[in-house]
Amino acid sequence: MEKITITAQLRACGEAAKGFVSGLVGELAATVAEALAELENAKADKPQAVSVVLPASGWASDGGDYPKYYDIPVPGVTAKDRAEVVIAPDSLEVSRACGMCGVCETLEDRVRVRALRAPAAAIAAEYWVQEGKG
Repeated sequence: MEKITITAQLRACGEAAKGFVSGLVGELAATVAEALAELENAKADKPQAVSVVLPASGWASDGGDYPKYYDIPVPGVTAKDRAEVVIAPDSLEVSRACGMCGVCETLEDRVRVRALRAPAAAIAAEYWVQEGKG
């Protein structure tokens, strides 16, 4: 009789362990699903690259260390935003020759790039804008 009781207890213990593990697996699956949803949302917020051509003409001047500038029209951009402009490999020589500044500015509805002098030819580039905080 005692043998049957031990077997029954072991079976009950096994069933309890199975239920416990199933609960943990369910919690893990729910946590992973939430994490994947958050990751997908973060990817959706990632700024997209926009191709642009900086022409050889149309540059303005205002003095300073980099006196020539060109404004890229970008509707909705504000001075609080951050932009990054990356020159295409085929245009690096032209950008070096005109003394292109490595940083840009964000102003109302435009991103401003600067150079020592207007470029001799058009410059292919891409820009990204990140919305500013505050």
